[in-house]
Amino acid sequence: MIKLIYKMTFYILGIILVFYIGFKIGNTIYKTFFIKCLTALSLEFLFYKFSFSFQFLLFFLLVYSLILVSVIDYFHRIIPTLVSIGLIIVGFIFSFLNEILGEVYLVRYINCLLGIFAGGSTLFIIGFLGQLIYKKEVIGGGDINLMAGVGAFIGWERALIAIFLAAVFGSIIGLILIAIKKIERKDYIPFGPFLSTASFITIFLPQFPLLLNTFF
Repeated sequence: MIKLIYKMTFYILGIILVFYIGFKIGNTIYKTFFIKCLTALSLEFLFYKFSFSFQFLLFFLLVYSLILVSVIDYFHRIIPTLVSIGLIIVGFIFSFLNEILGEVYLVRYINCLLGIFAGGSTLFIIGFLGQLIYKKEVIGGGDINLMAGVGAFIGWERALIAIFLAAVFGSIIGLILIAIKKIERKDYIPFGPFLSTASFITIFLPQFPLLLNTFF
């Protein structure tokens, strides 16, 4: 009984501490109440999934980067390449500790590399085909680099799901904005926030029975 009380006390204090830290960190991204709360709540979800662990710290870095690039893309229509490269490097270096990538160390390394390739190349192909069809840039280079970086953390399967979800979210929001006459069909909508939201969601999907685990 005493152990249960200690455990519950530790968990409650952890929730309060994580929210406070997230709120303060959100202030470094953009000084609005929405971004502060968004950052704090995102860390709460990570704490719920990973508790205090290296996984929590690793994905905290990813989530912080996702919120940061979303804000920058929304206001300035650009995703800093340095952030994406940083995610690729950190994701690969620590992939052997990333349990989302698989059960075995070798599988984690391979899935990390496949995630980088799948995240970046899939958007590149979509952007290339879109430019052929619509005669204008559909997917920016920043979006491609971002998903390569995200893929290093979540693997190829989640990266593909994230791209699909982002496309769905983007289409729905775009149609709504057009319907209420906030934008026109030809207007540009930043894709970074949708990619970031979808990537965050995939972190909490059930573990996939990775095909790679069958061979390694």
